[in-house]
Order: sequence, then structure tokens, then C-alpha cells
Amino acid sequence: MKMLRKTSLLLLHLSFAVMIIGGVLTWLTREEGAVRIAPGQSVSKFVDDRGRSHDLPVSLTLEKFEVEYYPGGEVPRDYVSHLLVGGRREVVSMNNILSVDGYRFLQSSYDGEGATVLSVNHDPYGIFTVYAGYLLFAVSGLWILLSPGGRFRKLLRKVAATIALLLTFSGNVQGAGIAGVPREAADSLRSNQVLYNGKVVTFNTLARDVMLKVHGDVTYRGLTPEQTLTSMRLFPGQWKDQPLIRIKEKAVCDALGVKGGYASLSDLFDAAGNYRVSSLYFTLPQEHQRAVEELDEKVGIILTLYNGELITPRPDDVEAMGDGRVKSELLYNSIPFTKIVFMLLFTGFFIGMAIQIAGKGRGLFRRAALAGRLPVAILWAAFALSACCFAFQWYLSGRIPLGNTYETLQFVVLTMELILLLAARGNMLLLSLGLLASGALALVAHLVASNPVVTPLMPVLHSGWLSLHVSLVMMSYAILAFTFIIALAALLVPSLAQKLRSLSLCMLYPGVYLLGMGIITGSVWANVSWGQYWSWDPKETWALVTMLVYAVPLHARVRFLNKPSAFHIYMLFAILSVAMTYFGVNYLNSLHAYN
Repeated sequence: MKMLRKTSLLLLHLSFAVMIIGGVLTWLTREEGAVRIAPGQSVSKFVDDRGRSHDLPVSLTLEKFEVEYYPGGEVPRDYVSHLLVGGRREVVSMNNILSVDGYRFLQSSYDGEGATVLSVNHDPYGIFTVYAGYLLFAVSGLWILLSPGGRFRKLLRKVAATIALLLTFSGNVQGAGIAGVPREAADSLRSNQVLYNGKVVTFNTLARDVMLKVHGDVTYRGLTPEQTLTSMRLFPGQWKDQPLIRIKEKAVCDALGVKGGYASLSDLFDAAGNYRVSSLYFTLPQEHQRAVEELDEKVGIILTLYNGELITPRPDDVEAMGDGRVKSELLYNSIPFTKIVFMLLFTGFFIGMAIQIAGKGRGLFRRAALAGRLPVAILWAAFALSACCFAFQWYLSGRIPLGNTYETLQFVVLTMELILLLAARGNMLLLSLGLLASGALALVAHLVASNPVVTPLMPVLHSGWLSLHVSLVMMSYAILAFTFIIALAALLVPSLAQKLRSLSLCMLYPGVYLLGMGIITGSVWANVSWGQYWSWDPKETWALVTMLVYAVPLHARVRFLNKPSAFHIYMLFAILSVAMTYFGVNYLNSLHAYN
């Protein structure tokens, strides 16, 4: 009855009811299946999952099916079916569906005979109803955030006073002996344009990524990455005994008799020329198979280099990079952004904690009037570098950089840095913990970058929904991670627990709303790409679980969370749902395993 007097809350909860009704309608009324069409063939029926045949509203004729490739002709960019539909020419491709009389046709797969396989989806009532629920959620959630008399706005006013109190509180408390080419000759090749995993890049980018992948470092015994790759290509006989290949796991090293964690190519072949790594798949326990696969991949890269297939000059018929992009790529490669960022953030954390422990105006910091501002200055520097890195990646890739784990981690770090600058500058403890959390994520991003997978986007990711969906979800994760930092600060300083509870609640409202909008945009994208707005995939299921976990504290009638200590303990453990959604499900069989 109380909710009837609060229209925004009523509409928000009604939106979930509408979504559930839409899901039930989909379950009861949807028809789905697939149709295979050979070139020149006409079909008027499709087959569902049970093998039953159903009529189509119109006959489909395949004129041709083609795979569009990235420059170089090896990595697929899109799959395209050219159809005749009732006398009209239509095209179906990834993220480009065909709708005819309520039936939707999506590019599913193809076979070696030139035939295409289209998914068929007919959902006359469910999609419309679910989308209506999505719209209700978007409008009502925004209404709750903007309503002058709502709880969120009241919390904002209370937090303004909290920040003033926090301001007071913070004051109280060279490769000799290796056959190779001269550095000058190798450096002259840095800006040469080559094909690398379907993209045109500088040779510098290719060389750096190969060295990071194989050796774990861009240099080898003082040689630049260009020197190393060029020398290996020209003098393979002299390089086969160089301990260049990094092996991370001791068990693999022991099995191969390798000392020091680095193996040469000769170490991996016996006297008869047999490949020793192959036997490790059968002799080592299952937990070491991933390490064996990584070693196998590194050997494959070196052999590809030796046989001349790794370094492929840009063909004349492939568009060249402009001078500006070449210079930008070389500059970007020369600056270790992620390394500097995580070092800055950790430095800011240690300085902030030292100030917190020593106390302003005493001991070490008595004469350093600006000491309290130093962590903030460091945070500004880290934020500027993160923003520059993000801008570089956007310019060089030609898309918003949110397509893999490394890029999304960097975006979370950038967002958390911004949140810290806006909300935590007045509390040295809160700022220090935020610097620590951001630094940890930046370190993870740096470690991911040290094992590069520089491949073009999968065809399904070529969609305008990518940037919107991932941006919303990553901003939400950054905000929710900040509530974890607040919980830590509150448990360390119990006297501030009540005030920090209000700050955490202020973060929860936009955090949960953005996550909900991220799930909704992902659902619409899935409907466009896969023909289903919800498939109980592990990633989307755990995203929903995360949203529900963080929605619980927003309900005032959950009485046990009204106690500040219980609230912060809850928020401390709630972050586990985010960790499971972002990292844990990557080890499960998921449609979202892009990275």
C-alpha cells in the first residue's frame, strides 16, 4: 500500500512483473528452429529442435553465401547470406537480421558446400512484452534517481554533510655473442606496415607482442624486439639454442629438464627431432595442461617465424595506415601505460596510509604542509595516464576499446579513479583503500597485457550495442567495487560506519540501475545476434544474481541491514558476486567467452 503512493517505485517493481510475463509468453508461444539453404535452393519450411517441420511465411532462395575477411584474407570479419525473399533481395549477416511477418532470420552458421544455416525465431508476444518491461525499468529507475523527494536525493544531501565531516577526520588521523642484425638496421623497420591477425599494424607492434608472448619481456639480452625477431628470422640456426621461451610452471620445467624457467627451441626436441612437448599432454597431471598448451603455442609462434609466415608485409591492395596513426602507434608502444598506472596507484596508497598512521602535523609530516595532497596529486596523474591510454586505444583500433578483458579492466580502473577523485578526496583512509583497489585492478590489466592476444573482434562483436552494453556494465562494476572500499573503511574506523553507510547507499542506487541497464542492453543485443533475449548463459545469469545481491540493501524493510556494521559486512561479501560474474564464469562454458 505504501508503494501505491510512490509511483516510481510501483513502476520499477511492475517492470519486473512485465518482464516475467513476457518470459512466460515466450516460453508458451515461441517457435524456433533452423533452416539450411544451399546456393540456388528455395525453402519454405524450417525444422525445430525436435525435428518437426513448420511452414515459413515466405519462401527463401539463397543466391550466394560469402565470408568477409579482415585485411590479409585469414580472419573472418562477417558471414553474409544473399537471399531472394518474395522477389526481393535481402541480406542476412551477423547483427543484421531479416524480419518477415513476425519471423526473424539470423545468420547461424554455414558448411563447406557453400550452404548457409539460418536460425528462425517467431515470438509474436514475448519480445514486445519483455521490451515493455525494459522500458518501464529504464524510466522508473531514472525517475527514482532524479526525484527531488526520493530516498536517493535525500541521501545525497546527507552525504554532502558527511563529506564535510570526512574532511575534518582526514586531518586527524646489448646482446654480445648472438648472431643478429645491427640495431640501426632493425630500428629502420619499426614503422614498416605488416599484417598481424587480420589487422595492418607497425612491425614494432608485431615484434613487441611476439616477444611478450614468447619471452615475457619485450627485450632479450639488450636486443630490441625488432632486432630479436629479425635476427631469429635471418639466423635460425644460431638462435635455436638461445633460452628465449619462458615456461611459467616448475612442473613443466622439471619434466623437460629445463633450468631457470627459460627454454631454447633445442630443449624441446630430442636428438631424433621428436617434439618433446607432445608427450607432456599424457605424462603431466590435468592441472598442468594449460601450461603445456601455452608452451605449445609459443613454439608454434617461433616455428611460424622461422618458416616465414609470421611477418607478412602489407599487400598493395590493402589500405595503408596514415603517417599520423603510425607515429601514434609507435608512441603508444613506447609508453608502458599500465605499468606506470599501477605503480602510481600503489605509491599513492602507501603514502596515504603513512599519512593516515602518522597523523597530520606530527612526526614525519609536520613540515610537509602539502603531504596530505600528495596522494590526490598522484591519483590525478594516474587518471590522466589512464585517460590517455584509453584515447590512444580508441584511435588506433577505430572502435571503443571495450572488446576484451584487458580493455574492460582498464575502463574499470579509469572509472574507479574518477569516482575516487569525485567522492573520496576528503578521507585519507577511503582514498588510500581506493588507490589500493584500483592499483590491484591495474596490475591485473598489466599482467593480462603481458600475454597479448591481439586479434580482431569476432563477427558477433561488430555491433553498436557493444560499446553501450559494456560501458554500462563496467561503470556499474566500478561503482559497486567502490562500495566494497567504503565497507573496508567503515570496518576499520567504526565511528564512521553510519556516515559511510549513507555514502555506500548513494553509490548503490546508480550502481544497481546501471547494471540493470547493462543487462537490458545486453539482452537486446543478444536478441539481435542470437535470436534470444535470455538464454540463462552463465555470464548473464550471474549478472542478474549480482544485481539482486546489490538490490537487497536498497530495501529499507530488510531490517538486519539497518545496522551499520551488518550493512558493511554484507557489502564486503557482495563483491564476490561481481568477481564471479567478471572472472569466475570465464571458466565455465559460456557464449560470452570472447576474451
